Amino acid sequence: MSDKKVKPNLLKAELRLDVDARLAAMTDEDRDRQSEIILSKIFAHPKYKSAKRISLFLSLPTEVPTEPILNDILARGDAAFVPQYSRGQMRMLRVLPGDLELMVETSWKIKQHRKDADREDAMENGLDLVIAPGAAFTRDGWRCGHGGGYYDRYLTALRERHADRDLYVLAVGFDQQIYPEIPVDISDVKVDEVLTAE
Repeated sequence: MSDKKVKPNLLKAELRLDVDARLAAMTDEDRDRQSEIILSKIFAHPKYKSAKRISLFLSLPTEVPTEPILNDILARGDAAFVPQYSRGQMRMLRVLPGDLELMVETSWKIKQHRKDADREDAMENGLDLVIAPGAAFTRDGWRCGHGGGYYDRYLTALRERHADRDLYVLAVGFDQQIYPEIPVDISDVKVDEVLTAE
């Protein structure tokens, strides 16, 4: 995977500011209501139910809460992987019971494995399902991330390395993060489905 810096897209920067304002204006009640609907949709999703190897992000307070998903994956005995960011690259490392308490926070306040953690890298054996975050989405699968290009590079590399695997990418967000259209760069990767409360 290339660690080349992504050239800033001013339209995306403006979009992220608009999303931040929309999310900041959400009430706790609306956030909780939408989160409950989204989680129930994920748990009932056929791709989620059949997946044995799943990556997901560890959510921030402004995102759909993912700890219940992580706990469910671990409870059913399947393999869960979460991002580890280092030197402009993202890896997906396996989470074992008790790992959350051992994790450290990045400068973005995202919990991740310590640099010396000895955990399976999902790139080795591939994934069945990626539950992806984002700043903004379109209903037909375009995603605007937070500006680092991490997921776009990772998904491209994952699909190249495991071309024979039926990978499904499910992005999740609040209704406030859906736009009729968003700016798209040549390096952007479309997701298979965008799941919201609506």
